[in-house]
Amino acid sequence: MNMSRLLKVLANKKIINLIDFYFSQFISKKNPIVMLVSACVSFESKNNHIFLPIEYFEKNCFFSISNKNFIKKILECLKKKINWSLELSKHSSFGNGSIITPLVLYKGKVYLYKMWKAEKNILERVCQQNSFDESNIKTCLKILNNLFPEKEYNVQKIAVALTLINNIVFITGGPGTGKTTTILKIIIALIKSYNKIKKIQLSAPTGKATKNLIEILKKKWFNDYFCKEEKKKILLHPITIHQLLGISKTSEKILFNKKRQLTIDVLIIDEASMIDILMMNNILLAVSKTTKIIFVGDHNQLKPVKSSSILKDIYYYAEHGYSSKTKSILEKITQNPIIKNKINKKNTADISDKVCILKKSYRFKKNTGIYMLSNAIRTNKNQVFKKLFQNSIKNVFFYEVTSEIKYKNMINIIINNYKKFWKKIHEKRDIKEIINVFKNYQVLCIMRNGFFGVNFINKVLEEEMYKTNIFDKYFYIKNKLWYIGKPIIITENNKCLGISNGEIGITNLSKKNTLQVSFLKKDNIVNDIPVEILKKYETAWSMTVHKAQGSEFNNVTLILPNKDLKILKKDILYTGITRTRKQLSIFSKKEIFIKTILQN
Repeated sequence: MNMSRLLKVLANKKIINLIDFYFSQFISKKNPIVMLVSACVSFESKNNHIFLPIEYFEKNCFFSISNKNFIKKILECLKKKINWSLELSKHSSFGNGSIITPLVLYKGKVYLYKMWKAEKNILERVCQQNSFDESNIKTCLKILNNLFPEKEYNVQKIAVALTLINNIVFITGGPGTGKTTTILKIIIALIKSYNKIKKIQLSAPTGKATKNLIEILKKKWFNDYFCKEEKKKILLHPITIHQLLGISKTSEKILFNKKRQLTIDVLIIDEASMIDILMMNNILLAVSKTTKIIFVGDHNQLKPVKSSSILKDIYYYAEHGYSSKTKSILEKITQNPIIKNKINKKNTADISDKVCILKKSYRFKKNTGIYMLSNAIRTNKNQVFKKLFQNSIKNVFFYEVTSEIKYKNMINIIINNYKKFWKKIHEKRDIKEIINVFKNYQVLCIMRNGFFGVNFINKVLEEEMYKTNIFDKYFYIKNKLWYIGKPIIITENNKCLGISNGEIGITNLSKKNTLQVSFLKKDNIVNDIPVEILKKYETAWSMTVHKAQGSEFNNVTLILPNKDLKILKKDILYTGITRTRKQLSIFSKKEIFIKTILQN
């Protein structure tokens, strides 16, 4: 939108008297008009006078503007009784969504058109009525009884049943709640229940998450369920969402869309918490309305990098309960009463009927340390945090870093955790064994920069390892430091070399006595790449929590910065803590840890 034109229109409408104001004075700075219009996005006040308190603009919008007269005019304007919705709706930049305009004014809120359109498309698809034929109840009952022979109530069984009766389903749950097992049982149930299903595609937002899917498809009990013909219906090569949609890296053009849709019968997407609103819209447009879509993830994990958190938004509707019709069908095909379910009376059943929350933890018992802490972070249980600071939670260790000595102690503890890895290196064990040992332990940081960030931690660890003779030789190749045992993480896909973003490799000597990095691929195959031809990579003694999302390790060290930063929020802490299966060490100031928990 042309901002100067909008300002003139606002001035002509007597919303703002800015005729004498030079537009160029503030176009490149914090723009108060942009702030004023974007305030409409937040909410409309009951008396239709202002959208946000005056104090908000005084504190957040104008502190960097030097023109005091301009500030005064804006504040005077905000105090006037003006029908903002009416005035904005008169401008040609605004519409109601029926035609394309830069902005959409809808129910007192202002949207960018593409965001409004995406929300509308998603809502229509989610609210799509199911086409379940009740004559299939006996078939579904037989399949579910085979998959879940136990007679007691099982939420995983409900999740699988929902995928049989709906064309779109959202399954969410924390670590160890059986999301992986549920995905496998969904595939079995769908293939066994419908002869018409010919193609099932698995996908995930990242290459690392797709590899996890590849691994779970190898489970013997899963493959024992199928004959050769049935196995042909499953695409055993999960791909990223970008590959699925054919999104170009250079132009961001999408190959598959509303006009050219994917020819698949079922689409299952793991790690759905990473999907933003525009990507969700692209996915739904790329598949036909007859395609079953199942989104699986943990709504408490990190939000997507881009706008909105669809899985978290959808999750809230689960509390509204199933409709009486859905409840009746579920009870018939599961032969279990749907316990703790309230009948939806809020007219939101079109959404809540498609949501299932997995709560029972199979990996962690309720009295284990990791479960207690992750659950306490979600529910703000102060008593658990007191136990944490006293180091009285099993397999969870808290270290307060408040001095240089304690910082050095942190580095020494981390190095000590890599002893087993270095032992394998010095014994010249098989590279597969070395890689697997390294992947058991991971250091996670919140930040990239600063004393508690990935870059500095990696540098300090290398310096200390060299000083203590853990490695005694190093080389500079293309101005980069290399040594035997150096771990790296790939930061960009490279089809020519056969490596993907997020893959971790270990530096070792080739048979020709040259430095190479080895990556362990599927089917236990090693991909050796000379260090000279590697380009997009980083040292991997530590990595960010964002990079680790979708991964799991037996032992994790989580490092928080020593300052209260905006990035420190509950979801990033929860994600970091839930990357571990067995043991967790946290390095942080107590006050920073508590402040992070309180930031939703």
